[in-house]
Amino acid sequence: MRLKSLLNKFKLKELATQKLHWNFLPLWIVTTAFSYAIGGRVSAFVTDWIMGDLGVWLSFGLMSLAIAFSQWLVIRKYIVGFSWFWATLIGGTVGGSVSSWASFQLAITYGDALDLVVVYACLRGLSVGVMQWIILKQYFRRSEWWIVVSTASWYGGVWVGWLLINKLGYFLTLTIGAIYGLLTGIALLLMFRNMIKIVD
Repeated sequence: MRLKSLLNKFKLKELATQKLHWNFLPLWIVTTAFSYAIGGRVSAFVTDWIMGDLGVWLSFGLMSLAIAFSQWLVIRKYIVGFSWFWATLIGGTVGGSVSSWASFQLAITYGDALDLVVVYACLRGLSVGVMQWIILKQYFRRSEWWIVVSTASWYGGVWVGWLLINKLGYFLTLTIGAIYGLLTGIALLLMFRNMIKIVD
């Protein structure tokens, strides 16, 4: 057990020396935006083919799969393994399904008294953020702020999309994904560049 602990510390030290470069940000934004848009477009057809709760889960699963894979391609040099992929896939699928269900239930109960866009976006961002934080906490102290960043990023993207829904047309999901990618990308840059290693 002692040997395993030492090896884990060495591995974390090695990974913690790799800092993100500024060229990471545009790549992160573009891949996140296009995967959000393409995943959203494909997932929209799933509920037409498969009805009920299964269709909803599969729809969010496909969208989350696209985002998870594209983000993993960009970040895999800095966070090894498939942990980011699985965290994003599970967090997005569960968060999307739960937030959709919660928004529907609240709409029935409270109608226009609640901002359902806020509820949907925040629950989805929270779910993804918590799952990704489980990975990031291995590398950074105070990594719990990532949960706030993820929640705010999802909300910011969906909120802007909602405001401009009539003007953006086909670019709606692309814009939402770009905003989400911009905010989370900046946060990742700051986390890696102002790195406080867990292991010394």
